Amino acid sequence: MNSQPNPYEENWPVLKEIFESDGAEALVTFITSRSELLERRALFLMSSQRISRGQDLARNLDDVITISRAAIDEFHRQSTIDDEPEQARLRLEGANILSYNLAADLAPCWVDDDENREKRHFEEGLRCAQDCIRWREQLEKGAVALSMAWWAEGVHNAGLGRWGLACESFQSALDAAKDDARENGAPETVGPDSSFSVNIASGWLEFARWRNGDSTSYDRFLEAMGAFSKQIDREDEGRDEALIGVQQLQIAAQRLPGKEQQS
Repeated sequence: MNSQPNPYEENWPVLKEIFESDGAEALVTFITSRSELLERRALFLMSSQRISRGQDLARNLDDVITISRAAIDEFHRQSTIDDEPEQARLRLEGANILSYNLAADLAPCWVDDDENREKRHFEEGLRCAQDCIRWREQLEKGAVALSMAWWAEGVHNAGLGRWGLACESFQSALDAAKDDARENGAPETVGPDSSFSVNIASGWLEFARWRNGDSTSYDRFLEAMGAFSKQIDREDEGRDEALIGVQQLQIAAQRLPGKEQQS
């Protein structure tokens, strides 16, 4: 996948009509019927991106899963049949990106996204995250990319109420973030001078520990929130990421109950 214009852009009105008239499954059937591999990739990529964003159309999370899962599977399948190693790598990279995007879309921690998450949504998000972990290791994507994938696994474990597993996932996310900080001579602990990766992984880890019954983690959770707040106040290049971090943790605290609160 790259930033080049989609060569099949002119097909979007047809794809949109199929989706709106007959649904996501019909759209998947139409795209998979195309004979050219490039065309299938391009149509799946365009459809998954626009349906995910809800671009000029009504959709729900199940629609996003249907088209995005088909896109992921198509890119991954093509990665296994391409005889050219570099092209196979590019197809796997596409599957990796699409899988992470779907895991992120399904996470219950975004502003202006209050659609209810069901168990099936978290299970699909968890599958995507675990695929990302495996593929990013295979592609040698580096510490930050792995930290993001572990974060996604943690979020969906949290959504499923598996707080012990969520703690393990977020610890792995933090370990990877610390590896990156160490390589770059940056702070490895929470603070206003630390990277987004360190602060967000730390915040989610302490949040998960808190929800898992460790009341001492609450103060450390607030430390991460405070670090983001100080970064926001500085109004420098890290402000937008810090704002995302605060919003994620605030929304998670509102939407994800701890063990004692679950029915």
